[in-house]
Formats: sequence, structure tokens, C-alpha cells
Amino acid sequence: MPETQANLTRILAALKGLHRAFPIEQRLKTQACDNSRETYLAALMRWMRTSSAPAPAGFDAEALEELMALDALYFSEDEQAIGVPPFCPVETDIAVHFPHEKLHAVSAIDALALPRILNSAATIETFCPVSGQPIQIRVDAQGAPFESDQDKAIVVFRKISVDPKHYVADVAPGIRFVHPALASQFPQQLTLAEAAAVTHGFYAFQRKMFQP
Repeated sequence: MPETQANLTRILAALKGLHRAFPIEQRLKTQACDNSRETYLAALMRWMRTSSAPAPAGFDAEALEELMALDALYFSEDEQAIGVPPFCPVETDIAVHFPHEKLHAVSAIDALALPRILNSAATIETFCPVSGQPIQIRVDAQGAPFESDQDKAIVVFRKISVDPKHYVADVAPGIRFVHPALASQFPQQLTLAEAAAVTHGFYAFQRKMFQP
């Protein structure tokens, strides 16, 4: 199989699996009411404008409840902040450093999504869950990992739940950056470039929702 075809096969397989495990786009289209979709966009826009977690106050309580049921967003443990993937309201072991702020992500896919959403280059810092060694990746404002950093990590997908209910608890922890030398331990893996393609394809629905 030619390499370009192999790349496309891996990208499509990962994208299909992600949509199956976390069908947020389909749920917002077919299950959410108009008010809930507007609330979702409002919370997402607040994140984009301020790079900080919005508080539940000021949003429609019934819409937030429906969005929680659809797994479109989630609250921090103290219920004082809203997370809207790929935006995370709490500190995690994946830090995304921007010129003027630091955000966190619950998965490698979310970390790769943030620079493009905010239209700003960033540096992702985390550690390999197998070796424990640090990983640092630079990503440009279009969400593409720097060419010189492409061999610093791969993205692996591990199934941590046979029946995932919540993205943050049941899906995201299995999507991690890993040192390439350990690739043989993971049956489903992507290069950074492939993972970026999956990321942008998966979260494209958010950009479309802002269009008239």
C-alpha cells in the first residue's frame, strides 16, 4: 500500500472511531434544541475570547443541563467552571503554552486543536505515559506541528472503556502523546501530522456552527 494511502487510511479510521466514541457533532445537530445550541456556541465563544473558563452563571440553566446530558460540555469538580472540548477548565498533565496564557487539554487531540481555534502558535508540553520522559511540541497558528518536531512524538489511541459515556472520563485519557520509540506497543497510532488532520476534521463542526 502506498504511504499516502496508508496515511489516509489511518486518518479516516481514527476520525471514524473518534466520531463513534464522542458523537458530539451528531448530538448537537439532531438532539439539542435551538436554545441549547445557542448556549453551546456562547460558552465556546467565551472560551475563545477570554482563554479562560466561563462560570455557569449567566447561561440558561436548562440548556446547560441538556448539554451536560449530551456530553457537549462538562463542569469542573466544584461546578464553578464550564469545559467545552477542546477547552478544559482544570489543570491537566497536557499544558498548551501560548504567548500570553497557558491552557490545558484532556487529550492529545484537544491539545492539537487549541492553536488553530485560537489562531495562535503554541508549545505543547506533556510526558510520555509509558516512559515518563517529557515531550515538547511546537504547533503553528494553523494547528500544524513544526516540521522539525514531527519525530518527537506520536499520538496513540487506547480504548479505556468498552462503553464510553463521557468523553473526558472514558475517551480522552486514552488519546496520548507517546515517544516514537515505543510505537510497537500500540496498535492504533498516528504521526503528529496525521493526528493534526484528524483533529481539524473532528472539530470542523465548531467552525461551521459560527457560519450563518
